[in-house]
Amino acid sequence: MKNMEPIYLDQSGYDEYLKEIEELEKAIEENNKGRREAFDAGAGDGWDSPEFEEIERTNMRLSGKLRDMREALSRIVIIEKHNDQEIVDIGDTILADMVYAPDDKEEITFKLVGSDGNISSEVQEVSINSPLGSAVYKKKIGDTCSYSVNDRNFSVFLKQKLDLTKKSKDPVKELKK
Repeated sequence: MKNMEPIYLDQSGYDEYLKEIEELEKAIEENNKGRREAFDAGAGDGWDSPEFEEIERTNMRLSGKLRDMREALSRIVIIEKHNDQEIVDIGDTILADMVYAPDDKEEITFKLVGSDGNISSEVQEVSINSPLGSAVYKKKIGDTCSYSVNDRNFSVFLKQKLDLTKKSKDPVKELKK
């Protein structure tokens, strides 16, 4: 059965998604440029040509990903930021305690994004479609959220929102003690 859950993206995430589809289409086109020559290099059906086989394997991989992305287009829901300082929203940077076990917790900082997230960004980006992202989205500062990955349960205590564009380290919204 196909996954029918919605995919939440902000406008820039949606634009990136469409760009990735275009890039896959171009990659398939580029990959096919030498296809005829590679087929002709084989003795008959082309499948004895390593170049042709590699082109076909690459096409199957790229075409499968392109098909999946096109099918998922109908499940995309574009969301907008609401700017409520009490609620975790797209684009917010959050300071939280990740609770792995009652005596095992770690303070983390992450930015909730409406796309796949950039691994090389200065602050870890977490997609709204990830288990952590969907658990914290639209929750209040001070809430404890939980989620599961591979039958393992995690809790996240939302401590405060941070504004990393300001020079001072003052939080946007901090839990009242």
